[in-house]
Amino acid sequence: MFGEAVLISVPYSALPQIGQDLAAELRGKIVLDTCNPIPSRDGEMAVPARAKGTGVASAEFLPGVRLVRAFNSVGFSALRSEAHRAGEKIAIPLAADDAGALAVASRLVEDAGFEPVMVGPLAEAKKFDPGTPVFGQALTGRELRRMLGLGS
Repeated sequence: MFGEAVLISVPYSALPQIGQDLAAELRGKIVLDTCNPIPSRDGEMAVPARAKGTGVASAEFLPGVRLVRAFNSVGFSALRSEAHRAGEKIAIPLAADDAGALAVASRLVEDAGFEPVMVGPLAEAKKFDPGTPVFGQALTGRELRRMLGLGS
């Protein structure tokens, strides 16, 4: 595997196996995790992942990576139709424990035509997990920050 950053977008139940099978290749890489634990699709393993927060759970499944939760809360159809739109951009919430990884992810979000909104460390990714008020919504940066209680 080459490149500084990798985007992983698979059913959440596949993440533990990816973490095992690709541990050496992913070690030290920036990994943008778009995966969401959905119990009806992913089974029982999704329940504790949702309870602890996906950012924390994903970090356990992908040890040694520079993890960023990104592109997981806005639906694919909005990502396709709203990229690079005129006016206020659609926000992509981000969470990471690694400032350098967060900076790279922010640039990738901007390059994709969206506004990066830093929510906090991986533990804070729970604020934009499935089941939260912001999940599945195409919000502007201003709207997302307001709904999450973040400063501008």
